[in-house]
Amino acid sequence: MRIFFNRFVLAFLFLFFSFGISAESGSATVQIVRTATAETVSISDIVKESSKYNVIVFGEEHDNQNLHRFYETLFKEISDLEPTSLSLEMLEQDGQNITNEFLKGTITESHFLTSTSHWKSFKTDYLPLVLLAKDKKLNVVAANPPRRYVNLISRKGLAAYREFSDSAFTFLPPAYSLEKYLTEDYKQRLNELFAGGHSAGHGSGNPHLVLGQATWDQGMAESVSREFYKTGKKIVHLNGRFHSDRNGGVVHRLREMGLSVLVISGFVKDREESRDFVKIADFVILTNDR
Repeated sequence: MRIFFNRFVLAFLFLFFSFGISAESGSATVQIVRTATAETVSISDIVKESSKYNVIVFGEEHDNQNLHRFYETLFKEISDLEPTSLSLEMLEQDGQNITNEFLKGTITESHFLTSTSHWKSFKTDYLPLVLLAKDKKLNVVAANPPRRYVNLISRKGLAAYREFSDSAFTFLPPAYSLEKYLTEDYKQRLNELFAGGHSAGHGSGNPHLVLGQATWDQGMAESVSREFYKTGKKIVHLNGRFHSDRNGGVVHRLREMGLSVLVISGFVKDREESRDFVKIADFVILTNDR
């Protein structure tokens, strides 16, 4: 019995300190860099800094499992300090009522998952964040415009707005805002991205792909700002890092809306040059692998 107990204690202490190292300093799983000073810091430094901002943006590589787990820990620690809403690129705006029903316990997890449009990896990669928000009775914002509408804008440009129904307009940003808040730097980076074959199945010669991306960006920014001005709560928003790196689409638009934004970006070590970190985000999270 004593041998079993001792082994149990040793196993517990091993897990405790292993988790503590990875969560606090990131030395086991991630490395956290404050880009303004190029120093390695702890998760508590991010949490402390986050108290100064309206919005904290988590930029991610969508298939990076180490980063998913780190962001779960970071979201928990930020939301432990003050009321916080969670905003997700991975849920579409027309699923907001369904999301609310799940958070209130009206519908089951199974019905939530089968009734909303979400990503294939949602259950493993993002549901843990929603469940954490549910346990803490926090709001979850389904931030993205519906894909079916963005697809039409990507194919037809602003002319697509003439085809949308009145109900569709409730899930879309105003047409004028797409280009108004589109910076030349971001537009150039988008064109380079699409020319490189990352055009979500569309031909790189399509002149409206940038407007489609702008729809995602403005739609998410509108969702976040609406939640902030309605509740006054801090928002943690999670999106693919292209949307937020280098003062990207979502970040620039949120700042134009008058919100203060702390930007965090996570990626595999050696993916980016260290000299560029300060241009990418306020903190970068470097993972050993995906």
